Amino acid sequence: MTHKKKMAFIHRYGLEGWICCGGHAVPSMVEQLQAESEVHFFGPESTETLNSELRAQLNMHLLPWTFDRSNPKHKWTKSLRFYLALPGIGKKCRKLGIDFIYWEETLPLGTAILQKTYGPNIGIMVMDFFARIYTEGKPGLHWLRDLIEKIDCNSWKKLPLVYTHVDYAKKFLIDRGLEADRIHVIPNPCDHAKFRPVDDETRKATRAKLGFTDSDLVLSHHGILHPNKGNDWILERIAELKDQIPNLKYLLIGNGPEYDTLKRLSVKLGIENRVVMTGWLPSETDLNNALASSDIGLVMRIGQETDHFHMTDTLNHEMACGKPILAVNLKGIAEFIDNKTNGYLFSPAAPEEFCNKLKQLADSPDTRSRFGSAALEFSKNNCDYQTCAGRTLEPIIKHLTP
Repeated sequence: MTHKKKMAFIHRYGLEGWICCGGHAVPSMVEQLQAESEVHFFGPESTETLNSELRAQLNMHLLPWTFDRSNPKHKWTKSLRFYLALPGIGKKCRKLGIDFIYWEETLPLGTAILQKTYGPNIGIMVMDFFARIYTEGKPGLHWLRDLIEKIDCNSWKKLPLVYTHVDYAKKFLIDRGLEADRIHVIPNPCDHAKFRPVDDETRKATRAKLGFTDSDLVLSHHGILHPNKGNDWILERIAELKDQIPNLKYLLIGNGPEYDTLKRLSVKLGIENRVVMTGWLPSETDLNNALASSDIGLVMRIGQETDHFHMTDTLNHEMACGKPILAVNLKGIAEFIDNKTNGYLFSPAAPEEFCNKLKQLADSPDTRSRFGSAALEFSKNNCDYQTCAGRTLEPIIKHLTP
């Protein structure tokens, strides 16, 4: 009798929190596994809407707390609790006879901790190098960063499968001794039923609700408002361009530690009537409608070393909405935006380059339309969540097949 494989997913954000923060492929992965596998999930509850249909397909092992992604304190307190739970998760998976664990995040030292009680049959998505993020600009802590990365890389070398979202991250891992054939590059998945272009009626109604007219040129961005997103830099550029592009408006969706600071800065720069800050929108539908009703999608980071390892969900959603992209020129992002067919790239150290590229897009509706169509086509061909789910599962199934 054939042994029915057992697969476990784990995530510190909880099931629905994981899906909302970029795990769009999870339902499709579970669906594709159902025929021949028993699928489990380990994690806390989340504040997102319960997905009862998906949960019915899973063996749920809920940790005794709720993770709220919009609460900055939870990123620390609840992540610490997840660290403390990792050894128990590993023991429970081993007791249940779980054949493989898939973990779509990289908490520092987390893989090493999980390996101690479960073993090496783990696949992880390497996208955030937190030791580098929190020690950048602090040379006195680089010894700690290097120690953590050495432990992490040594633990990752023992894994059968490692995933990244961009080739640049794969090359980084190869340089640190990981075997190239164990590393699989899968773009950020996108559910094109949730993030998509909207019709003219929805566009007009959404713009009116947000306070924009048909003649406004709306630049949009969304995400956690953190200093590394460089929104202060963007506000300064908008102030410089207010006479050259008189109809320019900035739609900033999201919340975070920079929200009040950015509000004050917009007033100081005299552009408060050009900047609409919505906070977190109530639903993914509201987010999609807002992005799809803008004119240009912005992707911005300040250019820290760790910024190069990402595609970013912001870019993913804007491309799926058919927006022409104006993106910061980072290694990972430049794998998707080529500066000639689906968007323009600019250096975060070159304000004049940003302004020139934005003016080119403002002056040419035809370029915006052409770039937007190409971005949407690329997204559908490369980032569709079902395709990404299949590409993620293929090496796992191959590894587990005798």
